[in-house]
Amino acid sequence: MALANLQLNWLRTFEVVGRHLSFSHAAVELNMSQSAVSQQIKLLEHKLGKNLFQRQTRSIQLTVAGRAYLGVVQEGLKHMEQGMSSIFSSVAQGVLELSVNNSFAQLWLAPRMERFATLYPQVSIRMYGVNWEADAPPGGGEIEIRYGAGNWAGMESTQLISQELRPYCSSSMSNRLRDAGGVLSLPLIDVLGTPNGWNDWLDRYPQGEPEHLQRFSVDSYAIAASMAVENAGICLLNEELLQGSRLREFLLCPLEQTIPSQATFYLVKHRDRPLSSAALAFTNWLSSELR
Repeated sequence: MALANLQLNWLRTFEVVGRHLSFSHAAVELNMSQSAVSQQIKLLEHKLGKNLFQRQTRSIQLTVAGRAYLGVVQEGLKHMEQGMSSIFSSVAQGVLELSVNNSFAQLWLAPRMERFATLYPQVSIRMYGVNWEADAPPGGGEIEIRYGAGNWAGMESTQLISQELRPYCSSSMSNRLRDAGGVLSLPLIDVLGTPNGWNDWLDRYPQGEPEHLQRFSVDSYAIAASMAVENAGICLLNEELLQGSRLREFLLCPLEQTIPSQATFYLVKHRDRPLSSAALAFTNWLSSELR
């Protein structure tokens, strides 16, 4: 069979449709219209002279030929990715492109990078900071550390820290809290872009009605922690995020009441792309630090 005009984008589209068994889900992952996805599959089937899918009213299934061909295509795309990385990518030179949430980078990652540098002197990292999910949708770097719910399409997510939040403040603010009569006597520091904060804590642990309640809203946990250290108020933080940070020695947890958060920090990578040696070194080191 002559396959001289077989286009690579047809194969990529076939792999995504075959993995999802859905034209609409494939269209989302490929950032294409559903009709364009369907057209590419039809062109591929016409070129091969075989139906790859059984089309039903509300679903599709792979044919016998489609199932066999999917494995061939997936293996071929995998080898192509590996070959391109080894020849053209900076990771072949031991350089990792890492997109990471700013708060995680400042509070958790930065205090531990000396240990990584000692263990892996041959690996360099180009680190790009982002705040929240909306700033840069997953997909830019080979691996990423993201804040969110962990359900990004086409990505494999590994939770790094727990989803528990608890109050933190400086020692002088802790004394003020005790002397003045509770949380509502202090300015409350909230973090914009997160699903849970002081409103949730106060709903779960009612404190009455204050005469005046002062609130600050900032756009990262790192800023919230820094403000709490500087006696600006009391914030909600994750204990695991703070552990190892220099800020931790200046912050107290004056109250044991915690709330769960609907989001936390995840290690994110593409499901269908093999990792370079630099990325594997970093993920293995990250796992050992978390243990």
